[in-house]
This record gives sequence, C-alpha cells and structure tokens, in this order.
Amino acid sequence: MGSIYNNFYDKNKLEIETIVIDNNSSDNTAAVIENFIKIFPYKIKFIRNNENLGFTKGCNQGIEKSTGDYIMLLNPDTQILEDAINTLYSFLVKNEKTGAVAPQLLTRSKKVQYSCRRFPGYRDLFFQFTLLSSLFPKSRIFSRWKMKYFDHNETREVEQPMAAALLMRKTLFEKKLLLDDSFYMFFNDIDICKQIYEMGYNIFYLPEAKIYHKIGTSILKDRVRMIRVWNRDCLRYFKKHDYNFFLFTLLRIGLFLSGELRILFTKILYK
Repeated sequence: MGSIYNNFYDKNKLEIETIVIDNNSSDNTAAVIENFIKIFPYKIKFIRNNENLGFTKGCNQGIEKSTGDYIMLLNPDTQILEDAINTLYSFLVKNEKTGAVAPQLLTRSKKVQYSCRRFPGYRDLFFQFTLLSSLFPKSRIFSRWKMKYFDHNETREVEQPMAAALLMRKTLFEKKLLLDDSFYMFFNDIDICKQIYEMGYNIFYLPEAKIYHKIGTSILKDRVRMIRVWNRDCLRYFKKHDYNFFLFTLLRIGLFLSGELRILFTKILYK
C-alpha cells in the first residue's frame, strides 16, 4: 500500500482515496494495514469482512464506499512504480471515449507479463484443451485469446486487460456498469470489460505506466479449489455472453475432463 503514496505522488495534482478490503485473511495482513493507517495520515478506508466473500464482492464493497471520479481495481500483490497512477489518470482525462486503462505488469525480475487478451470464444477454449495455443504461442489464430503474439511494449486499444490493476471512470458505474458477483474470482474482469465496450467505450493498454505484479499469490494457496472455481466462472461467462446449447455442453465436458487432470497433477506435484 505504501507504493500508492510513493515519492511521485503529488496530492495537488491527484488526490487519492484508498479503500482496502480484507476478506477474512488468516495472516497478519489486517494488523499491518491498521498500523499503516495509524502512522500515515492518508485518506484510507479499511473494511474487514468476517468471511471470505470472494474477489468480486470485495471489489463491489470498495466501489460502493468510493467517492472519487475514477475507480482503480488494484490487487494486494502489486507494487506501483514511479508515477504510474498519474499516467493512467492523465490518459483517461484526455480521452473521453476511453472507459478504462491498464498498465504494463512486470515480475520482480522486470519480465513483462502477458496481461492483455481478446474476449474468449468456444474455439479459444478448444485450442487451450488441445494445447494448440501452447504449441503455437505466436499464432494469431491458436493464441488469439491470450495474445502471446503481442509483445506488450506499445500503447494500443485492447479488449480485456487483466484487472490486477485497472483504472475506470466512476461514471460508468453510475450508468449501470456492474462487477457481477456471480463470478467468484475469475472471468469478472472479462465480463466488466465486455460491459464497457457494450456501453460504447474502448479500453487502452499503456506500457509507460508500470506496476509490479506477483501473479497467482492467493491462487497458489488453494490450487485444487481454484481450478474448480475457474471452471465454474468460465461456464458462467459463456452462459451469460455466448450461450449455445451444443457448444456449451462440449465446453462443460472439456472443462470437467481437463479440470480433473489438472487436479490430479496438482495433487501429485504439490502433495
């Protein structure tokens, strides 16, 4: 959280309100946050839940309590570099038809993460199941969904950047943009980006705004459960946005079979 208010933060240019949601964490996270609030006189709201409500419901809690003109979803496993927030904010101010903007995500070793994607279709999941997307990662056909052909080093319009760090206009939520909490943890970012485009706005990716992201921190704690959650959220997405009885049935079967294999390998590798 300290990286939000780093040396590049100037409250005269941009006032930041931080809302932290603790989904019943089992470590000392809550204590660390409370101590931070006591020491630093920033505009911070802290909400502690008595149970894990899931990522999406937690985000909705924060959005409901927010008072600013822009909403930024930011995962706890991130660290903001330099003036990334101001860079994202300035882009939205200058581009009225842009509803959301995302930064470049980096590993600690400064390796660029492939965080931009297209909206998935049934064939994209088929290419995932058959490993064609892995065999041909630079193909615009087999790797269309996860965009491995894009080097993530240029500014461009994208359909769905990862919501680990995503800045959006608050007015979109006033126009009925919704983080659908039927998605427990996955596909909510795809869903919200699809809503933004359906509202007539675009989304941009800015590589000059950089944020460290330790991907999968919470997922790795409970691998087996997260595989099942991913599969359920995937089915929810296709049922909501692209339902076809025959293709949906095949997708359900494919997710079940691939999920059971992934769970088996997970139990063998991480027992």
